[in-house]
Amino acid sequence: MRFAYLAILLLALSACAAIHRQEAADSEVLLKQAGFQTRAADSPERQQDLVKSLPSRQIVKRDQKGTPEYIFADPDNCRCLYVGGQKEYAKLQELRQQRIDDHNQLARRSSFEGGISDLWGPWKPEGLVAK
Repeated sequence: MRFAYLAILLLALSACAAIHRQEAADSEVLLKQAGFQTRAADSPERQQDLVKSLPSRQIVKRDQKGTPEYIFADPDNCRCLYVGGQKEYAKLQELRQQRIDDHNQLARRSSFEGGISDLWGPWKPEGLVAK
């Protein structure tokens, strides 16, 4: 009986990890489409940012010589930083809203066609609004 509980627990954890990886991939696709540049954590300063200075998988706005810079740290998947400016951030928000609208439209259409709309939750890729 304990084996069955352990198997269920492991299955649930692996499902959560798979969902997290998919959300991470969705966020990274949008960052790239918006024009954010990928920077490998190949210097001590970037490694520090990646693991300690910046929150994981959350865009942070920093002032870089009077110009806003947006940084998204991904220590788990690419082990890199995504960096963009005001233009890239505006494009990211546009793409993000477009994806949310597309998802909501698909969910509405699915419910009208007799689909199981209760399984559709809101599509909101993580960490794409600056804090």
